Amino acid sequence: MWFEGISGQVGLGRSAAGVNATEGLDERLHSAEREAGSHERDMSSFERERIDLEHRVSRMEAELESLRKRRLEVYARWWNARDDRDRARHVCRRLRKKIDKARKRGGGE
Repeated sequence: MWFEGISGQVGLGRSAAGVNATEGLDERLHSAEREAGSHERDMSSFERERIDLEHRVSRMEAELESLRKRRLEVYARWWNARDDRDRARHVCRRLRKKIDKARKRGGGE
């Protein structure tokens, strides 16, 4: 475990052993503080990157929403043009039938 050996019991009965143990603990403390500082810098860097990505995602989501709206508007215009075309074709068919009937009546008389 990462906390093994940090029991606080460093041989309090012996002064020389206590000094050596204190120096060892002191070095471990400084090492752990350096490591914590390194992780803190990493975390700060990751946080900046996360915020940047969050902003980019927000912009892209807004752009995506805009494109979806445009897609629906274009489809609606296409649908309306299709309906107008179909109506115009229907009128053409009816007019052709009337013209054909008129020609048959006019040609047969």
